Amino acid sequence: MILWKRKLYRVLLGGLVPFVYLIVKDPLIPALIAAFFLFWLLLMEFERYLHPGLWNWLLKHSPGVFKTKPGVLTGDTNFMIASFISVLYFPFPVAVANLLFLTFGDAASAIFGSRFGKLGIFPGKTLEGMLGGIIINSIIGLLLSFYLVVPFEILFIGVLTGCILEVIPTKIDDNLTVGIIPGILMTILFRIS
Repeated sequence: MILWKRKLYRVLLGGLVPFVYLIVKDPLIPALIAAFFLFWLLLMEFERYLHPGLWNWLLKHSPGVFKTKPGVLTGDTNFMIASFISVLYFPFPVAVANLLFLTFGDAASAIFGSRFGKLGIFPGKTLEGMLGGIIINSIIGLLLSFYLVVPFEILFIGVLTGCILEVIPTKIDDNLTVGIIPGILMTILFRIS
Protein backbone atom coordinates (compact mmCIF):
# COMPACT_ATOMS: atom_id res chain seq x y z
CA MET A 1 0.00 0.00 0.00
CA ILE A 2 1.47 3.31 -1.09
CA LEU A 3 -0.18 5.44 1.63
CA TRP A 4 1.45 3.62 4.55
CA LYS A 5 4.91 3.96 2.95
CA ARG A 6 4.46 7.69 2.50
CA LYS A 7 3.15 8.17 6.03
CA LEU A 8 5.86 6.00 7.59
CA TYR A 9 8.47 8.06 5.74
CA ARG A 10 6.79 11.24 7.01
CA VAL A 11 6.61 10.03 10.62
CA LEU A 12 10.27 8.98 10.61
CA LEU A 13 11.58 12.13 8.91
CA GLY A 14 9.07 14.50 10.50
CA GLY A 15 9.38 13.03 13.97
CA LEU A 16 13.14 13.45 14.06
CA VAL A 17 13.17 17.19 14.78
CA PRO A 18 10.59 17.26 17.62
CA PHE A 19 11.98 14.12 19.28
CA VAL A 20 15.52 15.50 19.23
CA TYR A 21 14.17 18.80 20.55
CA LEU A 22 12.41 16.94 23.39
CA ILE A 23 15.69 15.29 24.33
CA VAL A 24 18.11 18.23 24.07
CA LYS A 25 15.66 21.05 24.97
CA ASP A 26 17.85 23.49 23.05
CA PRO A 27 16.80 24.74 19.61
CA LEU A 28 20.28 24.63 18.06
CA ILE A 29 20.52 20.92 17.19
CA PRO A 30 16.89 20.55 16.00
CA ALA A 31 17.28 23.73 13.92
CA LEU A 32 20.47 22.36 12.37
CA ILE A 33 18.74 19.05 11.58
CA ALA A 34 15.81 20.89 9.99
CA ALA A 35 18.19 23.18 8.07
CA PHE A 36 20.17 20.16 6.83
CA PHE A 37 17.08 18.43 5.44
CA LEU A 38 15.64 21.69 4.15
CA PHE A 39 18.86 22.40 2.26
CA TRP A 40 18.72 19.02 0.50
CA LEU A 41 15.00 19.29 -0.17
CA LEU A 42 15.42 22.75 -1.70
CA LEU A 43 18.32 21.44 -3.77
CA MET A 44 16.06 18.62 -4.93
CA GLU A 45 13.32 21.14 -5.76
CA PHE A 46 15.76 23.21 -7.81
CA GLU A 47 17.04 20.13 -9.62
CA ARG A 48 13.47 18.95 -10.22
CA TYR A 49 12.70 22.32 -11.76
CA LEU A 50 15.78 22.25 -14.00
CA HIS A 51 15.62 18.55 -14.88
CA PRO A 52 12.15 17.00 -14.56
CA GLY A 53 13.62 13.65 -15.62
CA LEU A 54 15.36 13.39 -12.23
CA TRP A 55 12.01 13.64 -10.45
CA ASN A 56 10.60 10.93 -12.70
CA TRP A 57 13.60 8.72 -11.85
CA LEU A 58 13.07 9.38 -8.12
CA LEU A 59 9.37 8.50 -8.40
CA LYS A 60 10.24 5.29 -10.23
CA HIS A 61 12.88 4.21 -7.70
CA SER A 62 11.01 5.16 -4.54
CA PRO A 63 7.43 4.06 -5.21
CA GLY A 64 4.95 5.20 -2.63
CA VAL A 65 7.19 7.68 -0.81
CA PHE A 66 6.67 10.79 -2.92
CA LYS A 67 3.42 11.94 -4.49
CA THR A 68 3.42 12.02 -8.25
CA LYS A 69 1.84 15.46 -8.59
CA PRO A 70 3.66 17.95 -6.37
CA GLY A 71 2.71 21.58 -6.25
CA VAL A 72 5.20 24.38 -6.61
CA LEU A 73 7.12 22.84 -3.70
CA THR A 74 6.62 19.28 -2.54
CA GLY A 75 4.83 18.58 0.71
CA ASP A 76 8.12 17.43 2.24
CA THR A 77 9.77 20.77 1.52
CA ASN A 78 6.83 22.70 3.00
CA PHE A 79 6.87 20.36 5.99
CA MET A 80 10.56 21.05 6.63
CA ILE A 81 10.07 24.81 6.19
CA ALA A 82 7.37 24.62 8.88
CA SER A 83 9.68 22.55 11.10
CA PHE A 84 12.53 25.04 10.74
CA ILE A 85 10.26 28.02 11.48
CA SER A 86 8.67 26.24 14.46
CA VAL A 87 12.01 25.50 16.10
CA LEU A 88 13.33 29.02 15.51
CA TYR A 89 10.32 31.09 16.47
CA PHE A 90 7.99 29.18 18.78
CA PRO A 91 8.65 28.55 22.48
CA PHE A 92 10.05 25.08 23.20
CA PRO A 93 6.79 23.42 24.38
CA VAL A 94 4.76 24.93 21.56
CA ALA A 95 7.32 23.99 18.90
CA VAL A 96 7.50 20.38 20.08
CA ALA A 97 3.71 20.03 20.30
CA ASN A 98 3.16 21.77 16.98
CA LEU A 99 5.63 19.52 15.16
CA LEU A 100 4.30 16.34 16.75
CA PHE A 101 0.74 17.37 15.81
CA LEU A 102 1.87 18.08 12.25
CA THR A 103 3.69 14.76 11.99
CA PHE A 104 1.22 12.40 13.61
CA GLY A 105 -2.03 14.24 12.83
CA ASP A 106 -1.32 14.17 9.10
CA ALA A 107 -0.50 10.46 9.17
CA ALA A 108 -3.45 9.55 11.41
CA SER A 109 -6.01 11.51 9.39
CA ALA A 110 -4.78 10.01 6.12
CA ILE A 111 -4.82 6.45 7.47
CA PHE A 112 -8.16 6.78 9.28
CA GLY A 113 -9.68 8.55 6.28
CA SER A 114 -8.54 5.95 3.76
CA ARG A 115 -9.49 3.03 6.01
CA PHE A 116 -12.79 4.21 7.51
CA GLY A 117 -13.72 7.32 5.52
CA LYS A 118 -17.32 7.42 4.35
CA LEU A 119 -18.47 11.00 4.98
CA GLY A 120 -16.68 13.32 2.60
CA ILE A 121 -16.11 16.89 3.78
CA PHE A 122 -14.01 18.22 0.90
CA PRO A 123 -12.43 16.39 -2.04
CA GLY A 124 -10.04 13.80 -0.63
CA LYS A 125 -10.95 14.66 3.00
CA THR A 126 -13.37 12.77 5.22
CA LEU A 127 -14.95 13.36 8.59
CA GLU A 128 -13.51 10.06 9.82
CA GLY A 129 -10.01 11.12 8.78
CA MET A 130 -10.40 14.45 10.55
CA LEU A 131 -11.66 12.73 13.71
CA GLY A 132 -8.74 10.27 13.55
CA GLY A 133 -6.31 13.19 13.46
CA ILE A 134 -8.10 14.92 16.34
CA ILE A 135 -8.08 11.76 18.48
CA ILE A 136 -4.39 10.93 17.92
CA ASN A 137 -3.27 14.53 18.41
CA SER A 138 -5.46 14.92 21.50
CA ILE A 139 -3.76 11.89 23.06
CA ILE A 140 -0.36 13.37 22.19
CA GLY A 141 -1.49 16.75 23.56
CA LEU A 142 -2.69 15.18 26.81
CA LEU A 143 0.67 13.45 27.33
CA LEU A 144 2.58 16.61 26.43
CA SER A 145 0.49 18.75 28.79
CA PHE A 146 1.96 16.79 31.70
CA TYR A 147 5.51 16.56 30.40
CA LEU A 148 5.83 20.12 29.05
CA VAL A 149 3.59 21.77 31.64
CA VAL A 150 1.37 23.44 29.06
CA PRO A 151 -2.37 23.65 29.67
CA PHE A 152 -4.15 20.98 27.65
CA GLU A 153 -6.70 23.57 26.51
CA ILE A 154 -3.98 25.48 24.63
CA LEU A 155 -2.74 22.29 22.98
CA PHE A 156 -6.29 21.21 22.12
CA ILE A 157 -6.92 24.55 20.40
CA GLY A 158 -3.78 23.85 18.35
CA VAL A 159 -5.07 20.35 17.55
CA LEU A 160 -8.45 21.64 16.37
CA THR A 161 -6.91 24.49 14.37
CA GLY A 162 -4.50 22.11 12.65
CA CYS A 163 -7.18 19.56 11.84
CA ILE A 164 -9.49 22.22 10.40
CA LEU A 165 -6.65 23.64 8.29
CA GLU A 166 -5.84 20.11 7.12
CA VAL A 167 -9.28 19.60 5.55
CA ILE A 168 -9.91 23.09 4.13
CA PRO A 169 -8.92 23.19 0.47
CA THR A 170 -6.55 26.08 -0.18
CA LYS A 171 -3.87 26.83 -2.74
CA ILE A 172 -1.23 26.87 0.02
CA ASP A 173 0.18 23.46 0.93
CA ASP A 174 -1.38 22.20 4.16
CA ASN A 175 2.03 21.09 5.45
CA LEU A 176 2.91 24.76 5.64
CA THR A 177 -0.38 26.11 7.02
CA VAL A 178 -0.85 23.29 9.55
CA GLY A 179 2.80 23.59 10.52
CA ILE A 180 2.72 27.33 11.21
CA ILE A 181 -0.75 28.72 11.98
CA PRO A 182 -1.55 26.46 15.01
CA GLY A 183 1.95 27.23 16.34
CA ILE A 184 1.30 30.97 16.13
CA LEU A 185 -2.05 30.58 17.89
CA MET A 186 -0.62 28.32 20.63
CA THR A 187 2.32 30.71 21.12
CA ILE A 188 -0.04 33.65 21.69
CA LEU A 189 -2.17 31.64 24.13
CA PHE A 190 0.93 30.23 25.86
CA ARG A 191 2.41 33.70 26.37
CA ILE A 192 -0.79 35.20 27.82
CA SER A 193 -1.59 32.23 30.08
